[in-house]
Amino acid sequence: MKLRIDPDKISFRIDLSELEQLLDKGEIHGQTPLPKDSLSYTLIRLPPGSDARFQAQDNSYILSLPQDIIEAHKATLPSLKGIITLFPCQNGDSLQVALEVNLKKKLKHSLER
Repeated sequence: MKLRIDPDKISFRIDLSELEQLLDKGEIHGQTPLPKDSLSYTLIRLPPGSDARFQAQDNSYILSLPQDIIEAHKATLPSLKGIITLFPCQNGDSLQVALEVNLKKKLKHSLER
């Protein structure tokens, strides 16, 4: 899993095997070492029909999405469009948080055969 941070968007990028792991086990974790600490990021599968949640605190980013939304997105693959959710910010703006499935490795391997 990779985390991409842009000024108005945070993207959690996973590959197909990580998507399967998220649906099967309910959680996946990533971590990036920093000079004096580390940055951790987690994806959590919520029960179907739940509201999406995003938390950012103490060098940790957690995106929680309902199972039905994740499965609906999986059914649309291959697709470049991710699951994008808007969350309100303290200053009144909103932040886009996305779950994106990177299929480049899978497509590359299928072309090499």
